Amino acid sequence: MVDDHQALREGLKVILQLEPDFSLLGEAEDGITLARALAPDVIIMDMDLGEMHGTQVTEQILARQPDICVIGFSMHTDPDLAQAMRRAGAKAYLAKSDAPDQLISAIRSCQKNDGK
Repeated sequence: MVDDHQALREGLKVILQLEPDFSLLGEAEDGITLARALAPDVIIMDMDLGEMHGTQVTEQILARQPDICVIGFSMHTDPDLAQAMRRAGAKAYLAKSDAPDQLISAIRSCQKNDGK
């Protein structure tokens, strides 16, 4: 999980830990180093990360680890941002205002696409 807001990461962690088939491997403010170290199946990627944009981080991660499924996750609902995230390689894009069930479904969809 990559988000520059610790409170959001903590809230998502609580929600995701309720899913018996999910394991949260780590959380970070930028994610590049952590992705290399942990090689997760799925990354939930914020768009606004301070110095870097989520699209840049996604591109860098997927350039080295193309099998990771990235889900864009942002407070922005602008379709252009969603499209930019998909061009960077994200499999899905969700707004933080969406229901948690939508995020869980997107994660499961990544798992199905990987044959898991």
